Amino acid sequence: MLSESELTVLSYLSTAVDETLTQRELADELDWDPGHTSRVVSGLAENGLLIREQRDGRYEISLSNAEPTERFGDLVREFPHVDFPDLLAGSTIQLLYCLTGERTAAELTEWTGVSRATVYRRLKQLRNVGIITKHDTRFALTSQFEGVAAFARSLVQHMHRQEARNYAVGVRLIWTDVGEYLFSCRTDVTGPRFHQTGPDALDQYGISLLTREQQYYFRSEERPELTPGDLVCHLLLIDDGARYRSYCLLLIAVCEIDRDGLIQTAERYDREAEIDLSTIVQDLCTYLESNGGVSGEQLPEWDTFKSTAAEYDISV
Repeated sequence: MLSESELTVLSYLSTAVDETLTQRELADELDWDPGHTSRVVSGLAENGLLIREQRDGRYEISLSNAEPTERFGDLVREFPHVDFPDLLAGSTIQLLYCLTGERTAAELTEWTGVSRATVYRRLKQLRNVGIITKHDTRFALTSQFEGVAAFARSLVQHMHRQEARNYAVGVRLIWTDVGEYLFSCRTDVTGPRFHQTGPDALDQYGISLLTREQQYYFRSEERPELTPGDLVCHLLLIDDGARYRSYCLLLIAVCEIDRDGLIQTAERYDREAEIDLSTIVQDLCTYLESNGGVSGEQLPEWDTFKSTAAEYDISV
């Protein structure tokens, strides 16, 4: 996520007497090669964590007011005895992002994609400085260091937003996890690993909608393509109202999506969702399986849904 060198620059500037330094002064203070300093500063500036301006033939640098920059500065000043650049570099940010409540090492390994050996090594380092505690097999943040997790979460979301803005205009994050995120925007996106989703993605399943809304994309480094179950979950994360639930019902029916598989997919998204996604998809499946006999909030009358499905040549 951020290298030790990048965190070192943020740490130094957070405690420096002067809020603005030249790039050369920073290199001298850290005893770094000017070329290395330039590369580190450039990376931070491109990600919006640092401001670099050229004046009178030299670069002046200062901290930005981005949320992760301010949260990291607070940590450095509050806990000057902790070597945060060494501690938080690399995959530790991913672990802290997922440490909401008590988690086992196995859960953290599965959720972050970091190797089990690395997870244990990082957890041991965090325990040694009192950032986390262990009860039986479960790890949790200590109340004193809850700000560390807040920094990790703000940094992950900030980096996702920055990346999406490199490809689209009007970006709004809807759902985020460590390595994936769902967002809306006002322009088409053609970058690698960006998958079109939302209402426009229904067209590939014969459900063409007349309304033109925001564009929706899902960014994932790991997934080569999205499944119909992913699309159901994305539609509900975008909007869990009556209209979008009807879209989901049509998709489940036309793709004959397996109930258990859909629930497993929903549970994956539920970790970071603001709605009870698993319960909603169970209700949708029950509605279809009972031919509308078991209904609920935000679900259409069965005859109305049958008429809508017939317009798309979908048998229910």
